[in-house]
Amino acid sequence: MNRTKILLVDDELNLRETISELLIYQNYNVKSACNGQEALNLLEYWTPDLIICDIMMPVMDGSTLLEIIKDINSLNSIPFIFLTAKKESNLMRKCLLEGADDYIAKPFKIKELVSIIESKLERFEKIKNSHSNLYLGKKKVFLHEINTPLNGILGPIELLIENQEKLEKKEISAFYESIKLSGERLNRTMQNIILYQNLKNNSVEFNDNSSSEILNSFLKTKEKIFKIHEDQEKRISFEIDKAAIKISEEHLQYIFFELIDNALKFSSNSKIIIVSGERFNNKYYELVIRDFGIGFSEQELNKIGAAQQFNREEREQQGLGLGLFLGKIIIKKSNGVFTIVSKENEGTTIKILLPLCTKKCD
Repeated sequence: MNRTKILLVDDELNLRETISELLIYQNYNVKSACNGQEALNLLEYWTPDLIICDIMMPVMDGSTLLEIIKDINSLNSIPFIFLTAKKESNLMRKCLLEGADDYIAKPFKIKELVSIIESKLERFEKIKNSHSNLYLGKKKVFLHEINTPLNGILGPIELLIENQEKLEKKEISAFYESIKLSGERLNRTMQNIILYQNLKNNSVEFNDNSSSEILNSFLKTKEKIFKIHEDQEKRISFEIDKAAIKISEEHLQYIFFELIDNALKFSSNSKIIIVSGERFNNKYYELVIRDFGIGFSEQELNKIGAAQQFNREEREQQGLGLGLFLGKIIIKKSNGVFTIVSKENEGTTIKILLPLCTKKCD
């Protein structure tokens, strides 16, 4: 049975450890961070059911952390409780106006904290049950990404049934190809939603003994990509050194596919995509994917998350905006490092460090 997950953020080590131990004793699954930035790093690959956070902290305070979380679709509905020693008379009102669900003043009794936690979790559970939690993006985008490929399947099938004796062989083949492409688009959408939910529930296995040969995985993925992006083989320039990487081939191909597909979609047909890979040191392999497309603004980079898309209508995007986010989570859960540097109208560079197989892997 999955235990309720709580993220505790506080810069006081002794208090943090004491609260963690008490909550663990209450059968909660607790992770802790010493400031807002460390909490954000955790939230990139681990989703709690509730966040308890101090207000005054170095590096990044609680108010800034909450402000960032409220802009991330996959996180902004998580109950957020401020923990503070401040004695302002209007503190409760201020915390609630900032978007927190509650606050508790230090010192406090553990029964008081547990009571607040249980109350907020109960309310959050009702919200999850009354709204589908499978996908957190905009409803109209979700429906579009289901209905468009579904119509692309049902429409041609209906025409084939009604006109099977009138159609020429080339026309029938074109209908079959259209059905296949729409089916693959719908399948990809559904698989990404399922993967998102499984990652969120921590039900995806990451075996430390998994291994993939990175060049071979890239070449297999490249073939899949060109079935979608026809006649664009010349757009990808690659130089990838062979190496055994400590990640499953399924996950490595997913990373390649989503990141390269994004690079192709968000840059014009005249722009190339550069993919390079080499040993970074004795422990890591560095993979770099660079495009010269529309790029992200600094504000957009800070908001990348599940179901997050920017200027969808202007950029004519397909998909739910999950690929980049899910790839980033897989990299983090595989003990890798993900960085992204981008500038509007100049392009995006993604650098990934993945652990090398330093001993025999499966």
